[in-house]
Amino acid sequence: MLKNLIAHPFLFSLFPILVIFQYNIHEVPLVDTFLPLFFSFIIVLVSWIILRFFIGGKKSGLIISLVVMLFVIYGNLRTFILNSEYEFSFLASNTIMGTVFFILLIVGIFYFVRTKRVLDNANSITNTIGLGMIGVLVITISIYYYENPIDYSTSYFSDIPITANNVPIKPDIYLLIFDEYAGNVQLKNDFNYDNTDFMIELQDRGFYVPEASYTNYPNTHLSLPSILNMHYLDFLKEELGKDSKDRRLLDKFLHDNSVMKVLKLYNYKIITFYGGLGAIGNTNIVNEKLCSSGFVNVDLRKNLVLTYLPISYFNTVLLDLHQKEKLDCMFSILPEIKGSKDVPVFVMGHFRLPHEPFIYDSEGKVKTEKIDDEKKAYLDQLIFASKKILELSDRILENTNRESVIIIMSDHGYRTNIDWENPSNQDYISGFNNLAAYYMPNQMENLSETTSPVNIFRIVFNSYLDTEFEILEDRQIWHTIEKPFDFTDVTDKLPR
Repeated sequence: MLKNLIAHPFLFSLFPILVIFQYNIHEVPLVDTFLPLFFSFIIVLVSWIILRFFIGGKKSGLIISLVVMLFVIYGNLRTFILNSEYEFSFLASNTIMGTVFFILLIVGIFYFVRTKRVLDNANSITNTIGLGMIGVLVITISIYYYENPIDYSTSYFSDIPITANNVPIKPDIYLLIFDEYAGNVQLKNDFNYDNTDFMIELQDRGFYVPEASYTNYPNTHLSLPSILNMHYLDFLKEELGKDSKDRRLLDKFLHDNSVMKVLKLYNYKIITFYGGLGAIGNTNIVNEKLCSSGFVNVDLRKNLVLTYLPISYFNTVLLDLHQKEKLDCMFSILPEIKGSKDVPVFVMGHFRLPHEPFIYDSEGKVKTEKIDDEKKAYLDQLIFASKKILELSDRILENTNRESVIIIMSDHGYRTNIDWENPSNQDYISGFNNLAAYYMPNQMENLSETTSPVNIFRIVFNSYLDTEFEILEDRQIWHTIEKPFDFTDVTDKLPR
């Protein structure tokens, strides 16, 4: 039966996505693979239908399978060589390696088109290989989910109000998170750059800007759930185990968060943006998700493009320009949103800026040349981000008559050179030192000199919504990349 069944091109169409997902299974939700799998299958199906009219079904299937697998081998082999320390890494250049694989592709296509042989055996063997590859991946993924169950029914954060207090005036609230924006301490130490002028500009607009601010975690995937649930995540060490990398529970905390639940109680309209790791919030909480230019998981898309389309043109079009479109959309739309007396708004924008990809220079012009100095590229993009922060602040304050709450912060510092396993005090500063600026009309006295991100919404809600949240102790929790839930309290390692 396998010699007549043409299944292998469709099986191979699923292979790249499933491989990437299996490698990132601890951080990418399974549902995020459905759309890429569907599109990959449809592309192969349409290509096969068109080709079969000219050269027959079996030849068309074998050619498509050859194309898919050469791309898979090319992308993975090139990535492996570039990430290795071999002196022959120059062989991974698109000029050399691309030429070799292009010749192999042309020879293979020419052979299948011109051959007079019956290809039943080749078709049967390729079907068997495809079934085996997909079978192994499906079994591996199934075993992972079986051995790593997550209890989504448990309530981890128990101090959310059940009913809303009677509050006559509720301010619009804007949360602007600029990913990996380093604090002034790190900028002086690592970049010899003084950001004081920018901080003074914010203060002149009425913001409170701490001299030194630190996040609670040095990583987005822990920092954001902590901020949006107003809690530390110590229990995850026991819940998941200190050796786990499974981020599925964190994903639930992020999208089903306490901050948005509280605001929903108070009749807030909640609006989020696709500007960083996707638009945060479940659809039963969020009213609108804006600036989407594609629905593929950000991490999955990046890995797919870099691995299976390792040509700089595709990287630029599918990653850099895609990111620029989302940021431009956010810059344009976010500051124009405002609520009403009866229906205030909570607007959350997570800007993937100054975080890579490095697409802007310090003036906001799109970079076209290759990035040779990452630190310089980062600093240029940070300077541009500072200008956009001031611009966004001015527009929000103008549109809302200065009565809104504006929270501007970053989720961690610039971490490229951190030694995660054996951190120094400077590594701790690089991980935790962040941007923080708070605009709270008539309530600024409630902000302490060391306001911690985990407390900021506790303070906002107590100040404006008449809640009684306890203010938690300020703590900084370290972990490594390999063991994200093996927490160590390093609060005393940081200068105050």
